[in-house]
Amino acid sequence: MKNVTLDLEAIQELHRAGELETAKTEYLKLLKKNSKSADLLHGLGILEAQIGNFSQATDYFKNAAEHDKQNPIIYLNLGNAFKALGFFDKAAVAFQQAITLDPNYAAALNNLGTVYYAQNNFIDAVNCYRFSIEKQSDYVEAYYNLGLALTKQNNIDAALETYQTLLKFAPEHAAAEFQLGRLLLETNDFKNAEIHLLNVEKNYPHHFETQTNLGTCYLKLGALSSAKEHYLKALTLDPGDTQVLFNLGVVCMQQGYIDRAIQYYQRALQIQPDYFAAHNNLGVAFLEKQHVSFALNHFREALRLEPENEAIRYTVQMLAQDTRLTTSPPEYIKNLFDTYADHYELHLLQGLDYKIPELLLNAFQKIKKLTPHSMDILDLGCGTGLCGVPFKPYAKSLTGVDLSPKMLEVAAQKSIYDLLATQDLQSFNEANRGRYDLIIAGDVLVYSGDLSALFMSIKTALRPSGLLICNTEITTEKDYTMNQSGRFSHQKEYLEQLAKQHHFKTLHYEKIMTRQQNNEPVYGHLYVWQAVSF
Repeated sequence: MKNVTLDLEAIQELHRAGELETAKTEYLKLLKKNSKSADLLHGLGILEAQIGNFSQATDYFKNAAEHDKQNPIIYLNLGNAFKALGFFDKAAVAFQQAITLDPNYAAALNNLGTVYYAQNNFIDAVNCYRFSIEKQSDYVEAYYNLGLALTKQNNIDAALETYQTLLKFAPEHAAAEFQLGRLLLETNDFKNAEIHLLNVEKNYPHHFETQTNLGTCYLKLGALSSAKEHYLKALTLDPGDTQVLFNLGVVCMQQGYIDRAIQYYQRALQIQPDYFAAHNNLGVAFLEKQHVSFALNHFREALRLEPENEAIRYTVQMLAQDTRLTTSPPEYIKNLFDTYADHYELHLLQGLDYKIPELLLNAFQKIKKLTPHSMDILDLGCGTGLCGVPFKPYAKSLTGVDLSPKMLEVAAQKSIYDLLATQDLQSFNEANRGRYDLIIAGDVLVYSGDLSALFMSIKTALRPSGLLICNTEITTEKDYTMNQSGRFSHQKEYLEQLAKQHHFKTLHYEKIMTRQQNNEPVYGHLYVWQAVSF
């Protein structure tokens, strides 16, 4: 075949048979003999478009049109190549030329409509699709495109009618049936939506959107088990879809499976932390469980996302004074300090006259002669490292742990820590049994009311006779109180009873001013405790 030049018909046969490389070679060989052949240029353009070389295809189509100015098909293909390249204005000109040459050219009218649709010009798109259908009354693709454009115009009734008509011509058109089912769902015609969506599912059981819409359909119908079944199918297809996770939470809440609902909402927030509806519904779920502090956390997050939401604001204010609150949820602390990290130190040191790091060191020096590089030290809830700095000279090793990765990024810049860990404080302590000579807890106890579990974990992480230095804020009313600031205050008697219970000996105590709050001093307890044997 290398020495024989095929004629155009033979080359087109190769082209139709899918032998594209051979066909291209033969097109080009023949083109050398007849460089002005519109048919050869057109064929080459079609072939290049088939293999995705749209820029090359436009060159061939334009050359073909130069030699056959009256062929609307060339302009149609030129328009499609321009459209594939995103050159919508040029595509529109080409389609319009095709229509000028053949006013009854339904395909050109339809494709011109797709250009207008891509440009969000839905009025002209609808007109083009309708003109196309006038020219070819059974033009399935034009009907489908018309339905999409009418939906964009929010002309739902006309879109429904369009898809219904299309399905008369093409009963197996799954995309049209899906769109019809989706629109019926949108118009609250749930039973008919169910019929059409189930028809799609029979042939396309792994179509994600069909599963999600069926789930929503059954949720609206109150068929909770069926709703969950389809949402779970959708979740297997896309485990990271936050809307499906949220909807599964809604279903579980309605079924009374509160713990499972919480898990789904939390998974959604792991993927999309600023998901307002998930925070709001988690607040409701935790209230249902009477976990008021967790509820408060998520309502606060919801308020952060919608600060003008007065209902959420009221809920937060109400819950903030609830006497059953025992701790600030870890997720609340993490979110709080992640958003606070970039201006944390400036705010504390300049705005609040914060003295805790130096007060802790001064107290420690009163009870122990400090030797350089002598202790394995854990900075619990280390934040940006403010407490680590004054203790660093006395550390053989210095470890920092905090819930907020953003705060730890700032701490890392100080280059004082041998290890920084993003972890819940209690679990970190429990995983590091008997490792530390000194644990610093500067402004850490203020984020828990009931400190028993934290004290137990601290005792676990300390070596025999290890030391704990810490502070908290003062209340005289009861064991602990959550303030409107979201921080807890503790009664002195409660702290000393707790220390005794967990076998800590008080080496030093003083009342301190921890910081300023609203231009008023905030007073606190400062303790140095030593772990003692049972």
